[in-house]
Amino acid sequence: MKKRRSKRSIFLAVIVFIAITLFLFFNFKKKEVDYFVLKPVDFEYTILASCSVGYPKPLDMNFQQEGVVKEVLVKEGDSAKKGQKLLQLDDFKPRQQLEIELASLKLIELKLQNAQEEILPNLREKLREAEINLQQAKSLLDRYRQVEAAGSITKSDLDKAEKEFEKAQSRYNQAKIEMENFEKSGLLASLQKELEIARSRIKLARRSLEETSLVAPFDGKIIRVDVQVGERVLPGRRVLTMIEDKKWNFVLKADQRELPFLKPGLKAYVILDAFPERKIEAEIVYVCSEVNRETNTCELRIEVQEDVSFIKFGMAGKAEILAEKFEQALAFPARLIRKGSQGEFVWLWDNARAKKEKINYQRVGERLAIAKNLNPGQIILDAPAEANPNKLKPGKKALSL
Repeated sequence: MKKRRSKRSIFLAVIVFIAITLFLFFNFKKKEVDYFVLKPVDFEYTILASCSVGYPKPLDMNFQQEGVVKEVLVKEGDSAKKGQKLLQLDDFKPRQQLEIELASLKLIELKLQNAQEEILPNLREKLREAEINLQQAKSLLDRYRQVEAAGSITKSDLDKAEKEFEKAQSRYNQAKIEMENFEKSGLLASLQKELEIARSRIKLARRSLEETSLVAPFDGKIIRVDVQVGERVLPGRRVLTMIEDKKWNFVLKADQRELPFLKPGLKAYVILDAFPERKIEAEIVYVCSEVNRETNTCELRIEVQEDVSFIKFGMAGKAEILAEKFEQALAFPARLIRKGSQGEFVWLWDNARAKKEKINYQRVGERLAIAKNLNPGQIILDAPAEANPNKLKPGKKALSL
């Protein structure tokens, strides 16, 4: 009986010992985490992004009127100078219409000239004579009125003078109205209005004639011709495509966090997907004026500085922008920065223990940060923000940039 009790006591003691050991093991064992050792480094910060040829864009050209193609003066691959004629429609009807409008204008101008040189002077002379007669009749009437009181003339003579004055006044008013009507609403005004309309019609006829020719709007290259001689084309239909003779621009989207490093003039390199063995020199020529709120990205344009004949509009590739050089900087992976109630911090391993250290840093793109308030040789732990500092220690894996 005593032996059984002794064995039971020993068994219980072993169980208690194991339980205590496991409790101490799981509660005081430290968790190993990856770490990074700060050290001064020199590095070039580069921005990598997908890009595509976006400028200059091909221009689809068309006629503004219906017609039959009379001449095709260029072919695909030809170069063209600004103002050079490329295509010509049959222009017989537009030329005929212009001649009709010019003849109509000439006729109106002759009528207007006749009105101004003959009719108008006659009306002016008639008005001047009526004005002189009116002045004479008024002078005579005034004199008769003065002498009538003295009895030098009879009442009938005065009445006769008043009637002559009224007739002269009527003739003058009539001549004046006739003159004003002629100038403002009569023949002269009508001819002047017709002249304005005729000139407008000539402008339209000339424009219609000009639109039978398709000319190059800039120096460039013909990349497609879609018509042939004798073909009828409708307004707005594409007949030819050309592209401006300018340096190629690649367009790419950069994260808005890269903006502090981006400015015109920065050197860049482009590798096209179609020609991976060729590295093309370029530089930034445009940085967005606003950020896309939906994607938080900024549009960049980088211009090819060398003459590369195999580039075509729409080609895709990868761009590498040399944003900035850093010397002896304490750079570390930005993902080691944590957020807490007191702000951003990092876990430091200091004197055999882990602690939170508020971090002052410069962000370098999405991946890197440069410490401002830490020292070379300090160890940053890759631990969660809510970790227990008493259970952390550096592991076996040292992180790299």
